[in-house]
Amino acid sequence: MKIEGNRPTLDSEQLKRADSAKIQDAAKAQKSAAERAAASKTDRVEVSADAKQVQGLVADAVKSAQALPDIRPEAVARGRAKLESGELGADPGKLADALINDLLK
Repeated sequence: MKIEGNRPTLDSEQLKRADSAKIQDAAKAQKSAAERAAASKTDRVEVSADAKQVQGLVADAVKSAQALPDIRPEAVARGRAKLESGELGADPGKLADALINDLLK
């Protein structure tokens, strides 16, 4: 009978298992450390009281604008009457000035 020394012994198998367990434990520790680091790097946003007030004003303005009708019949009637009488559209410069003045109010 020939004895070869390449067969694993009980001690070498235990060492391999122990090494494998150590590697797995190290990987778990590294993963949990990475998870803790990621959890501690969460972003935060703090909104100032002024920004909250502006947000409320904007919301109120949007609600008010949405409550208005899309077409104001009285303004259309005024414009139509001015066109028919020749008051509106006869002088393009005057019309442009009136439009600009109205926008600057």
